Amino acid sequence: MEKDYVVARKKPAAVSTGAYASELLQEGHVYTRNDLRDLFSITASSINNGIFKPSAFDSVWLFVTEQKTADRTQYDDLLTGDILHMEGQTQGGTDHLLEEHVERGLELLLFYRKNKFEHPGAGFTYKGKFLYQSRSGSLPTSFTLIQASSPTLTSSFIEAKLQTAGEFNPKNIVDARTKVLASIVRRKGQSKFRSTLLRAYNYRCAVTGCEIEALLEAAHIVPYQGADTNVVSNGLLLRADIHTLFDLGLCWVDPTKLVVKLAEGLEGSEYEALRDQPISLPENVFDRPSADALRWHFNALKSY
Repeated sequence: MEKDYVVARKKPAAVSTGAYASELLQEGHVYTRNDLRDLFSITASSINNGIFKPSAFDSVWLFVTEQKTADRTQYDDLLTGDILHMEGQTQGGTDHLLEEHVERGLELLLFYRKNKFEHPGAGFTYKGKFLYQSRSGSLPTSFTLIQASSPTLTSSFIEAKLQTAGEFNPKNIVDARTKVLASIVRRKGQSKFRSTLLRAYNYRCAVTGCEIEALLEAAHIVPYQGADTNVVSNGLLLRADIHTLFDLGLCWVDPTKLVVKLAEGLEGSEYEALRDQPISLPENVFDRPSADALRWHFNALKSY
């Protein structure tokens, strides 16, 4: 991903224009930067940066290239399903635009390509709007975003869960729905708990076998309620998107057969191949997921 390297300075809040670039874009369409210049009458050279804010719109454009050419800085950027993991500018100059986009009234628009030569003219596929979920680290900051049209944000049982959760006060947040939904994508987990799970599962997702450490998260089977729940047998090492599905009740592990089960809402999706597949287990039997914890998780889904 092409980031700029301007040292971050304190900037005044941008004036809202009330115009959104997404209204002129077609999701799934391939756009080159020249196409976008013509379509939006852009003359600013900063459109060549990986994170670009057109002055005439309340939009932030994210130009993400998964596989960089050798002459580019090798940022860690990856789109997996509806989840985008990306790194911000080296000096964090535009981090606030991503993290505070809801408060600032900005939409985040993703233009994505596998590599520079995937499309003619070095074009990008427009993936639509994304929402900020979490961040970690700095210089550069690692961000997790989720596609705004993701089914996991609109499923009826998730809405029921949000209505009964009771842990958020809408009066204290700008956009209650976005803030609550953002919380479903967990941080990678407490460092000690995650490190223990990484070793127990041999640095591989228990469901997918993914070995990209940056995408692996420590998932609690029974939700975190203090140090007593931070034990390996109450955890699973999961890829970030699987962790989200697990927390939302869209997938679970059969407590007896230790195979993956999926909710009806995932039928026909890219996750269908995981149905009834056995999970990978730690070699140490004491580190394997507790059947009681898995049963609790399964029974808890019935209330959604």
